[in-house]
Amino acid sequence: MLSIIIVNYKSSKDISECLDSIIKHEKNYTKYEFIIVDNNSDDPGLPQLAKNFPFAKIINADKNGGFAYGNNIGISRAGGDYIFLLNPDTYLTDNSIEKLYNRIRKDKSTGIIGPMLLFPDGSNQSYYLPKSYFTLWRLFCERFYLYRIFKRSHLFNSYYRTYMDYSNETAVEQVSGAALLFRKEIIKETGLLDENYFMYFEESDFCLQAARHNIKQLYYPGSRIIHKGGLDSESGWERSSSWFTESFKYYFKKNYSFATYYSALILFAMGSCLKSVLFALKKDHRYRFHLIQLKKILRPM
Repeated sequence: MLSIIIVNYKSSKDISECLDSIIKHEKNYTKYEFIIVDNNSDDPGLPQLAKNFPFAKIINADKNGGFAYGNNIGISRAGGDYIFLLNPDTYLTDNSIEKLYNRIRKDKSTGIIGPMLLFPDGSNQSYYLPKSYFTLWRLFCERFYLYRIFKRSHLFNSYYRTYMDYSNETAVEQVSGAALLFRKEIIKETGLLDENYFMYFEESDFCLQAARHNIKQLYYPGSRIIHKGGLDSESGWERSSSWFTESFKYYFKKNYSFATYYSALILFAMGSCLKSVLFALKKDHRYRFHLIQLKKILRPM
């Protein structure tokens, strides 16, 4: 059985759109288990959500512990052999969940699978997402835009891997947490999502643990899911920048040596300086985003 887990924080409107699209396009949706974990959001739309979608189990968490925390609650209650972590701001235009589910069941060597993610205008969001885990070299190439300068280079673009043929399924080292399907049994090796991440890098860490255990991960464009996603509004930059930067620091501190950790902080800070200057010269207000990151990276953890 497939268990679909959606973490809610005042996103009942998005979840309603998501579930409506699933009902419309997934003829076998009644065979799936739906678990919505509300991260103590006091969402006024939850009662109506429960009424409109009685097949979905709604779990009220005791606190807002973040994305990993909410998903782990769902995973612990899930009865399926396969777990699908799905963002609330996603929706379907066809039976892409069934396609993804069928693909991983046919290949016992695959432990994690993700679809092609699209923006609402139909453009390829997956192109902009990392396909590999961070190393110092990949961080250097990302911070100093080498991956953009050498887009076709396997050496300089090994983090985003935008040289991929996105029309073909490809083995990757990281799958986006917006739509991540995995065999529940792999948790014996990877562990659950690390709840020290409040937001950002939790799926990166999960996929890194999978890669270290030689668990195959697959990008599968036969399944296509719309993810509204996008940048946060300017009013939320400081909060999201803080979460991102603290998660980045924890990711390197947890997974690498102290020398690598401190080297990563230096590279991150240098990159933030460069990006803030470049955006300021272009009179692009996003320079503030990188200044906030610079401030946060220099704070002791």
